[in-house]
Amino acid sequence: MLYLDTSVLLVYTLTQAFETDRFPATESFFAKITAGSLLDATSFYALQEVYVFAIENAPDFPTGAAFGKAALEKILALPLLILPFVSRTDRKLHARRFTALRDATDVPHAIAASVYGCEAIVAYDEHFRAISHMLPYKMPEDFL
Repeated sequence: MLYLDTSVLLVYTLTQAFETDRFPATESFFAKITAGSLLDATSFYALQEVYVFAIENAPDFPTGAAFGKAALEKILALPLLILPFVSRTDRKLHARRFTALRDATDVPHAIAASVYGCEAIVAYDEHFRAISHMLPYKMPEDFL
């Protein structure tokens, strides 16, 4: 099972017009997910980040909320496993394993992926390279 990070979900849903280099590979990657060729998961961490991104990049809250909702509907229509927030105990137990991540907001994603047995993190956020010896870092292009 692969863990899908926010950075990949954003290219698929909200930033495709700006991510013209990445979108074709991302679209092909998600076509494989839709076809059932890949078993993937994401988490409530990523879903929350996608929604907040839409709100923060819109001219007003109602517009952002509408774009965020549409993005979540597109993601939730996929045959993905949705991983819950990890427990406080799991966060404490696993956080020190991922101190190499420079961005603290990446740590919950790594913990969720690890706790739920994901084989790799699929992302465009290169911060995850720092932990690739524990949880391989892949990009959608790696699956084409």
